[in-house]
Amino acid sequence: MYCRAPAAPDRPLTREHVIPQARGGRRKDARIIVPACADCNHRRGCQEVVLFLLARPGRILAFLEYLSTLSPDTARQIDVRVFAEVYAAVWLLAESSAGGEPWRTQVRRLCAGRRLHRRRYAARRIVTAAAVRIERARDRHAVAAPSCLLPVSMGMDAGRHAPTLGRGMATLIGTLSLVWDAPAEQVLRELERERHRAHRTAEPRRARPGAGPVSDDEGDEDEEVVSLDGWKRRRGRKRRVRVDPRGGRSGARGRGRAA
Repeated sequence: MYCRAPAAPDRPLTREHVIPQARGGRRKDARIIVPACADCNHRRGCQEVVLFLLARPGRILAFLEYLSTLSPDTARQIDVRVFAEVYAAVWLLAESSAGGEPWRTQVRRLCAGRRLHRRRYAARRIVTAAAVRIERARDRHAVAAPSCLLPVSMGMDAGRHAPTLGRGMATLIGTLSLVWDAPAEQVLRELERERHRAHRTAEPRRARPGAGPVSDDEGDEDEEVVSLDGWKRRRGRKRRVRVDPRGGRSGARGRGRAA
């Protein structure tokens, strides 16, 4: 799947877990299992699939082409986390290719520390929220049949990876439109709406009086920060105050009064 190598008697396909077992995936969960050659499966190991796809952007297209070949009934059985991981890879590739620095340097900066995990979980929230909005719109109004979306209509301006991103986004949107049974234009509109909602402008952190400068490891808040559901920065754990129900009186329970 990653290298587009066909199966052969001396090169059989293996079961590849998009969500590794070491990171919460289940061994027999068919919703997160895709075919892959033994070399790619061994080369990836327990690495995050987003990093494995970004190492060679051609793997993103190969992954999406495999998803597009599935029937709508089979694609609907795939876990939403699989689509979210591919969406996060396309998202990171677009941002890293649009900057002035080399794109691999930008990828390392965007995936450093906890930023990759924030982006992955934000992508899951975006894809899930878009699916919910489309489902609610289908219940309220009659939705037209899925339409085709050409890569040129995506408007991707990402330098050397513009063709890859255009084809990748078009394939992803087309696959999601078949899975959700909605027009591709509506799928793209809902994803963009949720993505803009996930971004918030980071406020400059104020240094405490007498404290040193804020390090990058502490706050990862550069130009933009991806907000997550229920995610808050830890400000320190409060100490629990133990309350003595006896009011400080000594003596064991059950004893009689002294004569």
